[in-house]
Amino acid sequence: MNGKVRTGKIMQYNSETGRRIKHESGAIDWVHNKLKKSGTIPENFNLKQCFFGEYLLTIYPDKNVAIVESEKSAIIASAVIPDSVWIAAGQLNGLSIEKAKVLKGRKVTLFPDLGGYEKWSIKAVEIKQSVKCGIKVSTILEVIATETQRSEGLDIADYIIDELKSKTKTTEIQSRFSPELELMIQENKALAVLINGLNLEEV
Repeated sequence: MNGKVRTGKIMQYNSETGRRIKHESGAIDWVHNKLKKSGTIPENFNLKQCFFGEYLLTIYPDKNVAIVESEKSAIIASAVIPDSVWIAAGQLNGLSIEKAKVLKGRKVTLFPDLGGYEKWSIKAVEIKQSVKCGIKVSTILEVIATETQRSEGLDIADYIIDELKSKTKTTEIQSRFSPELELMIQENKALAVLINGLNLEEV
């Protein structure tokens, strides 16, 4: 929040699927760990983590906040749904009361990966009581996911990407709206994903 870099997260991604490699040795590392090994920073350096993208809360104080697990998801979702500030906890266990203190007074929606809904629902109650923010957990993935997607741990970014690839769905969405909105969708296909994913209606 003070404009200072705390560390950098180094992650490997599958070049074909675009998904993060999680279970291989060395697939995830941190800049501060490498700096420790090189002697650039002291061995006793203690990292205090914050949300990925947390600085955006200061830049956009009036926007609703959306929290996802992965940094990749926050980046992709922010390009498609810019009306919210998208930040990331970093992992399923990265959502904590300490981190959430910066959310005081904000309206927050959590978008856990498939498999994380129950855990983040419990955490949401704890945060609401301690931090005093309006917080809810999205059920969108729980509702639309197939068993295969559940086993793969689909996240909101995967869903957005699949929707962008689906020309048929985009066409179906466009035909339901006024010419003005259809023109906007043609110019920015991401709008179709937002409309379909959040079940929005034109008024």
